[in-house]
Amino acid sequence: MSVVTIQLGQCGNQVGQELFDIICNDAEQSQRKTYSTSCSARFFRPTSKGDLVARAVLVDMEPKVINQSMNKAVKSGRWRYGEDSHFSQKQGSGNNWANGYCVLGPRHKDAVEELVRQEVERCDALAGFIPVMSVAGGTGSGVGTYVTQCLRDIYPTSFILNHLTWPYGTGEVIVQNYNSVLTLAHLYQLSDAMLVHENDTVHKICSQLLNIKQISFSDINMVIAHQLGGVLQPALTPDSYGVYSRNPLGEKV
Repeated sequence: MSVVTIQLGQCGNQVGQELFDIICNDAEQSQRKTYSTSCSARFFRPTSKGDLVARAVLVDMEPKVINQSMNKAVKSGRWRYGEDSHFSQKQGSGNNWANGYCVLGPRHKDAVEELVRQEVERCDALAGFIPVMSVAGGTGSGVGTYVTQCLRDIYPTSFILNHLTWPYGTGEVIVQNYNSVLTLAHLYQLSDAMLVHENDTVHKICSQLLNIKQISFSDINMVIAHQLGGVLQPALTPDSYGVYSRNPLGEKV
C-alpha cells in the first residue's frame, strides 16, 4: 500500500527531501528484491520512462525551499518530485500560527486539496498520509495543522501520521512556544499518531555520537530523516510469515 507524504514549510520540505533520498538509496542497495519493490512502491511511483517520482505534495508560503528540494532531487539522478506536486506563494506566514491556520490555510485550501487528490488517485491502494512539519514556524505549524484537518475531513478512514520537528528550547522564533501548543492541541484531535523529534536531542546525537564539530540544520535534518526512514521502511516480523505489512502506518501504533 502507498503512503502520500505532505511536506509543509521550510523544515518539512527539507526533512522530506532527505527522507526520500535515504529511502531511495536504501531500496537500491538492498539485495532483497521483495524489500526493494515494497519500499519503492510504498513511497514512489514509476513513470513510463522508468523514473521514480516521490508520492509527495510540497507546500510552503515561500518558493525558495521548495525549489531547492526539487533541484536536489533531480540532481540525485535517482528520483524526483512530480512536476505538478508543489504549491508555493511569495508572502510567507510570518512565524504566526494564526496567520497560517486562519488565513493562509483556508485561502489556499482548494489548490492544496487538488494536489493531494491527484497524488491519491495515482495510488493503487492508499495506506495513509504523513504530514511532515515543524511546530515552531507559521507555515509548518499553522498551515500544516489546517491541512491535516482537511485530510481528516476528506479522507476520514485514512491513517494520518504526523511527523513533528520540535524547536530548540532557546530558538530564534520568539512565539514558537505558542505555535507549538496550538499545533499539538489541534493535532491531538485530528491525528492517529504523532512522531516527534526534538532539535535539542538530535543536536546531542550529532555532537556526542557522530562527533560533528560544526552542527548545521542540514546535519539535524539528516539524522531526523535517517531515524524516520528506519521507522517507515518495510519490516518483517515473526507474525508476518515472510510478507511485508500492507498496513505500514497502522502497524506503528
